[in-house]
Amino acid sequence: MPVFIPIRDPEFKSKGLPQNIAMTEKQIRDILMKADSNGDGSLSKDELKKAFKEFGSRMPCWRVSCCLRKADTNRDGKISKEEIDLVVDYVLAWIESKN
Repeated sequence: MPVFIPIRDPEFKSKGLPQNIAMTEKQIRDILMKADSNGDGSLSKDELKKAFKEFGSRMPCWRVSCCLRKADTNRDGKISKEEIDLVVDYVLAWIESKN
């Protein structure tokens, strides 16, 4: 009986960035700013979720929760301009841990 074995090619992903691309701080900031859909200068949970999907997260909701715990210093549930550096550091560390 024939057996189907799917071939996983890391070059082709349905969502997110290929894992072998090293992201710069500027690229991360650009993705975060693009995720700010209402243009208010802060990132809500939904906007962060959209950004983490673009970063290639398989569990963007969980990743957003972790990120907010670390970066949302005033605990308002959003990432303000003052907190964006903490998000960039979090994303860089997360991407580095994946490779």
